[in-house]
Amino acid sequence: MDSPIMAPPSPLLDAAIAILADGKQRSADEILAEGQRRGLFDAGQTRKHIYTALSQYVQRTLGRGRKPDIVEDAERRFRLNRTVDDWPDIDTTGLPPLAIPAAVPPTAAAAVAALQSAAAGSDPLAFELAVRDLIALLGFAAKHVGGNDAPDNIADALLGPLAYRATVECKLGRDDTISQSDAVAETAKFRDPYRADYCMLVAPSFDAEVTFVSELQTHGVSAWTVDDLIRAATLRFDCSQLRPLFAPGYAADALDDLAWARIHGPARRLRVVASLLVEIGFAQQKMAQGLSDPNVVVSLPNRDSTPLLTPDVALSLIDDRLTAAGSTRGVTRDEIGAAFTWLTSPYVARAIWTNENHAAIVIRPTLLA
Repeated sequence: MDSPIMAPPSPLLDAAIAILADGKQRSADEILAEGQRRGLFDAGQTRKHIYTALSQYVQRTLGRGRKPDIVEDAERRFRLNRTVDDWPDIDTTGLPPLAIPAAVPPTAAAAVAALQSAAAGSDPLAFELAVRDLIALLGFAAKHVGGNDAPDNIADALLGPLAYRATVECKLGRDDTISQSDAVAETAKFRDPYRADYCMLVAPSFDAEVTFVSELQTHGVSAWTVDDLIRAATLRFDCSQLRPLFAPGYAADALDDLAWARIHGPARRLRVVASLLVEIGFAQQKMAQGLSDPNVVVSLPNRDSTPLLTPDVALSLIDDRLTAAGSTRGVTRDEIGAAFTWLTSPYVARAIWTNENHAAIVIRPTLLA
């Protein structure tokens, strides 16, 4: 009889997640070496134990219908279950470092405290109102409805022509009580009568039964815990960013993706591209002027023959740098365009367009000191 698939001990999983937090892929050998270097594994830890524990954790989590924190590729390497981020750590934009907020914003502190108190209590109405009040802080016009044959709350995203609506059903009960009830089907039945785009089921927590996960998918319901709502507020997300969390399933999975993107997504990529453009572009300008060797005196070059830093040139040069740094994902034309626009913005002014057609940029040397 095969041995049961067991999740790895929490310390091992926590250590692996910490090692993989930079977004890069690593083999079990590399995880072991890095973990020992950081003091996360003792000398008796083995590559085989790490590989077996993590591989079985992935299988077990998928078997429960949940999204694992770590995934394994065809070459038996592990990475966080997020978009790969193997770009170099370079940021000379002068902007504050990207970070994930850890504390609830002061404006949400009272609503969070009220929700936590209601979730620990036994008054369903207090829980419904507390959920409504926190949802309102996320950029929704939230209204309590309640009663028979009606959702507990309705939430309309304040996005003008991009607005969407979610019905909200609140359940104040134990995990197994919710998972074994008809809460999911009950939540879904209000979608059409209230012309909602999404259905939201909120509870203090949920049991991870496979049948419950399947019901969420079947009825098109997103399951939010109290912690999910509080985390969304802590991360300062608004309704324009939270839409993916209303997809069928556990909101926590998409919330993890949004948190990851906060420091490893478009904002970080734009910083890397802009930083490389400044570095590469100015080096190109110095070379064109013959200033790479201070002992060489040259006349003003023919400006018509000076290489231009166009989007095509920038894309090629930056891709070369990324490849040399070991990156597997190149830069896109849209990212080059966004970096050009940012660098030439009057609020940034680190580059200027060479002409009215905005076909190329030059880097401003006075800002490189």
